[in-house]
Amino acid sequence: MATGQLLNPGDHIYTECLGGSYYHHGRGLVTNPNTGKTRTITNAVIHFLGLDTEGKAKKTKPQCQTCFFKPKGQGVVLTCLDCFHEGNGLYRYEYGVSLLSFTFKTSGSCTPRSCSDPNTVIKRAYDYLRNQDFGDYNFVFNNCEHFATKCKMGKARCNQALLGTGLPGALVYNVTRRLTKDILW
Repeated sequence: MATGQLLNPGDHIYTECLGGSYYHHGRGLVTNPNTGKTRTITNAVIHFLGLDTEGKAKKTKPQCQTCFFKPKGQGVVLTCLDCFHEGNGLYRYEYGVSLLSFTFKTSGSCTPRSCSDPNTVIKRAYDYLRNQDFGDYNFVFNNCEHFATKCKMGKARCNQALLGTGLPGALVYNVTRRLTKDILW
């Protein structure tokens, strides 16, 4: 993210993981609800935590002193911005880009679709956090980008798991998802 570029409540943000081989997506800058602790987090991120590189739930990190987060497995979590990006680059996902831009941009960084207003986005994210009903993590069909786009647009989409980039990748991904839906769900 460019220096000086501010995040806004309800932004869809992502960070590079594993040397840039995939992106972890989240939704940024909301106020942490009262969790029983008296601390308020002004730079909070609600995101969908999945599996590590070995296919195991992430559990190796100590509890954060800022947000009290300690990985306990998969699910929708609320963390501070530092726990979210872990020192990696931080980027804002773009909505409403032209089809030409979408075709040539990196998968998982934008969509030509429009998004909901910030209050709706934040409500959706908190509902998933409270209810823990986003489902089981699946790298291809139910991952952190699906979560972030579901909060932003009301429909889960994933461009980073595309089998190719831009429109060709989107077509292959959607056909594959439809063909495997009965098998994987």
